[in-house]
Amino acid sequence: MRDAFAAWKIGMPAVVLVHEPFTNLARAQCRSLGADDPLILTYKQDAPALESDADCEAKAVRTAREVFDELVAGREDVVM
Repeated sequence: MRDAFAAWKIGMPAVVLVHEPFTNLARAQCRSLGADDPLILTYKQDAPALESDADCEAKAVRTAREVFDELVAGREDVVM
């Protein structure tokens, strides 16, 4: 969280990744640090006992894609 905040302060894009149960806490911490519009990406926590390896991998791929999309949003110099 603090690394992302430090990056935001100097104009560097950063994404904070949090499991669902910690979303509100992450937003509160961002507010306490002075981040006006933090980029927080919430993802569903893995449940290895309930999910197959393929399900966990698919979730990781989706999350990685969301992070990429958020970081390059509005940039014309990135080729996808």
